[in-house]
Amino acid sequence: MENFIIIFIFLCTFISCSKSSKHIKEEDTSIYWETLRIESRSQTIIIDRCEEYGIRDTCDFEEVKINESYTEYKPINRGQEYFKISQQEKDSLFLYIYDIVINPVYTDQFATCYVGNISIGFSAGNTTQICKYNSVGNWTTISLSTAKLYRLLKEKIKISEY
Repeated sequence: MENFIIIFIFLCTFISCSKSSKHIKEEDTSIYWETLRIESRSQTIIIDRCEEYGIRDTCDFEEVKINESYTEYKPINRGQEYFKISQQEKDSLFLYIYDIVINPVYTDQFATCYVGNISIGFSAGNTTQICKYNSVGNWTTISLSTAKLYRLLKEKIKISEY
């Protein structure tokens, strides 16, 4: 009887420990992502899984008034910059982006004049998944994942909160 109790306790411990070791990160990292993309009105950030650097394309705009009721925006200060990024940082960015895309936050945040347009996504194989927010003002305050994404990118490059 004593042996039965010991075996029973051992099996219960083994089964409960093996189940608790499975968590969401294991599920998330099983996706072999290829490209991460963060796009706002004035910049596009592209991170490729196989490259040691990321690319930041920027373009500022200048308001050009055509007449009283019509204004166009002329691109100025176009540029491209490369930044170093480790595989661990890229994988962290993927987890933040994955969470943003798979669990979008429906927010009441609103800003006028299209301030805070952001598109965040990833590509895997022949599929691209994105989450797009329009006129949300400071996009970094939408969720914990958007805040973490911003903080990590800010360490590497210049990136706008709006």
